[in-house]
This record gives sequence, C-alpha cells and structure tokens, in this order.
Amino acid sequence: MAKYVCDFEEVYNTGEKLCKAAVDMALSLNTYSSSIDSDLSTWNGNAKTAFDSTNKSQIKTSRDDARYINSLGEFVKSSSKSIQSLEEELASLSI
Repeated sequence: MAKYVCDFEEVYNTGEKLCKAAVDMALSLNTYSSSIDSDLSTWNGNAKTAFDSTNKSQIKTSRDDARYINSLGEFVKSSSKSIQSLEEELASLSI
C-alpha cells in the first residue's frame, strides 16, 4: 500500500510566506498611493483626471489581489494543520 508523506511544516511555512507577501504588497501599495496622490496634487486638467482614475482602479485591483493572496496563505496554513491532524488521527487507529 502506498504511503503519502507531507512535510506539514514546509506547507505551513509556504502559507506564512504567502501571507507575508500579501502584507508587504499592501504596505507597498499604501506607500505608492500616498506618493502618487502627493505628486498629482500639482497636476491639473484632463491628464490628471484620466491618470488618477486609471491609477485608482489599478490600486483597487492590486489591493484585492493582496487580500486574495492573504486568504490563500491562510487557507494553505489551515489545510496543513487539518491534514496533519487527520494523519495523526489515522496513524493512531489500530486496524
């Protein structure tokens, strides 16, 4: 019978890395957004309006992506713990 092996710690660490990447991405977006808003304060006219609108849309999309990455990381960590718990439970059974 085949035996499947999972390195739970490595899977959990991968989830942690995803969550950290999401936090780093969100912080970078905040810095970028503040900087752009400051720079745009000196602009006027249609170019400012067009750029600002597109930029805000891209920032929103990127923030949504960061939230999704964080959710994925949390799911990976939770899955790792659940699989490890189930494997321990199965290993304790006497068949």
